[in-house]
Amino acid sequence: MIVDNKYLAIIPARKGSKGIINKNMQIIGDKPMIQFTMEAALKSKRLNNIILSTDDQNIIDLGRKIGVLAPFERPENLSTDNSDVSDVIIHALDWYKATYHMLPENIILLQPTSPFRDSKDIDQAITLFEISPKKTLVSATEISQHPGDCLIKGLNGKFKKLEVTLNSSNSSGRQAYSETIFIDGGIYIANTSMFLSTNEIIGNDPEIMMVNQSHAIDIDTIFDLNIARAIYDSKEFSTLYFND
Repeated sequence: MIVDNKYLAIIPARKGSKGIINKNMQIIGDKPMIQFTMEAALKSKRLNNIILSTDDQNIIDLGRKIGVLAPFERPENLSTDNSDVSDVIIHALDWYKATYHMLPENIILLQPTSPFRDSKDIDQAITLFEISPKKTLVSATEISQHPGDCLIKGLNGKFKKLEVTLNSSNSSGRQAYSETIFIDGGIYIANTSMFLSTNEIIGNDPEIMMVNQSHAIDIDTIFDLNIARAIYDSKEFSTLYFND
């Protein structure tokens, strides 16, 4: 697999899910959701080392059929609702080091719950990461609901407005608040040494790669899944997505 040691792309996909049963294999259009991420990674001009980290044999079989390496079955203790993605990454790095006797310079995490992030987004993120002085990068998009419009429930059971830093006391509405963006979950890049020393894939001040909202849907609920299906089936989206 190893052509160069610059990047290791990891596609994490555990079998269990409380919100959506068999979430990663749910069909969108004509293919399982995780296949979108597999194909985006394979079409990337910058990625040579791509692996699956999963405990699902069906996902392993699909990956091998498409051409994505599935070198192990993820251990049960890393496949629970409470499993930390950092531990999943460390497990993949341990495999990589045992196999190639080195570590990759950088890690790229591609979550299958962001199916509309494509190969061009990945390549653009890598290019931005390489010219940035920062050690981490995340993809993000404009938010639909501003946190200044949200309520938060306190320990006393009462709701109050979420406290958000004001950008200016002379402005009104959303313009009065500091710029807020949504981490869509599609692309995370981190320098391996930095990650291993901090156990953080994002860090305190990541580089931001903004993506179109049409590419940034993050599927966590049935509602999200139905929206993704409707968007994918729309002619407008097909034109935008396949011609970006």
